[in-house]
Amino acid sequence: MIHRQGMHARCDMKPLLPSLAFALIPTALAAWDESAVAQLRDTGRCEECDLTRADLRWAAVYAAELGGAPNLVDGVLDRSDLSGANLYGANLEGTSLRNANLTGADLSWSVMIGTDLTGADLTGAKLTGIIFCDTIMPDGTANDAHC
Repeated sequence: MIHRQGMHARCDMKPLLPSLAFALIPTALAAWDESAVAQLRDTGRCEECDLTRADLRWAAVYAAELGGAPNLVDGVLDRSDLSGANLYGANLEGTSLRNANLTGADLSWSVMIGTDLTGADLTGAKLTGIIFCDTIMPDGTANDAHC
């Protein structure tokens, strides 16, 4: 909007700021595959899915089939219900699983480098062969067993 004051014109940029802010957001922030998220939501299955950077906070995917080394790098699964889920061989590097319900989940042979499990419930979860490095465990301690 242009305002005239005497001989000088002043341009008011305020109406343009919100649209400029959205234009400057990198596309990498929305890198997850929407169809994979929809498939997981609708069927409870998403084998070999790429859910990189997916935001699944509060998701209830009880007994989900996520086997076949799904990619959940940098995902946000805080407070999600993944009880009984098959995450065998999953790449959980940089993933936040704060306060997630992972009771009875199969996390065998998964990669947890820089993964945050603060407050997560791992009761009865299968933890065989997990690669821990810079991992925050449910009690807040660091696990660097494989760094």
